[in-house]
Formats: sequence, C-alpha cells, structure tokens
Amino acid sequence: MEISGVSAKAYTSAAAAVDEDEELKEAEEEKASQEASKTEKQEGDKVELSSKDEYSETDVEDKVSNYIQNILASGNLTDASIAQLQQYLSTFDVAKFIKSYGPFNSTAEISAALYAVTSGMVKRQEEE
Repeated sequence: MEISGVSAKAYTSAAAAVDEDEELKEAEEEKASQEASKTEKQEGDKVELSSKDEYSETDVEDKVSNYIQNILASGNLTDASIAQLQQYLSTFDVAKFIKSYGPFNSTAEISAALYAVTSGMVKRQEEE
C-alpha cells in the first residue's frame, strides 16, 4: 500500500519539528536544573541561633572561674592584684553579672565582659 500526496520534504520537516521539540524540552530541563543548583548554592548552610542557646548560670560561673584562674596562673601579678582577683571570684554573683552584661551566647561574650570587669584589677610586677 502506497501513500500518495506526501512529499519527502513534508516528512522530513515533520521529523525535524519533533526533534526540535525534544531538544527544547531537554534545554528547558537542563536550564531548570542549573537554576535549582544555583539556588541551593546561594542558600548554603544557615545557622540560626535561638534564645535557647544562652549559657546557664552554672555555665557562666564555670567560665568566670576558669577565666580568673587562668589570669592568676599566668604569674607576674602584684600581690594586690592577686588579692583583688581572688576577692572578686569569692564574692562573684552570677545572676548580677548576667543581668549587667548578658545574656551570653558564647564564651567570647563572657570573656569580653570579664575583660571589662577585671582589666583594672590586673597589675603586673615591674621587671627589674
């Protein structure tokens, strides 16, 4: 059985249109994939801190004790400086400290507050 009235030109142009449609679909899918990849790269890893990440009074008290013990262990402090630091540590009120300088979300924040409080207490002996 022969089909008449269809030219070879019409057949090839119809096949080319089908191929073109497939290429367009593939190009669109590839473009969508690349955009999704870009979006994922732009979003990246995000860290969100909540108020639940705050240090407790016990944690703050431990950090303060360690900070002052490290200063005392560094040596070369005057006797008056040692006495002031020991007195501060023995009378330390963690609730008052947090209320004045906190809340704290990191050790760096606690250290910065302690530096502000103790910087006047730390005196080094003069080297002779």
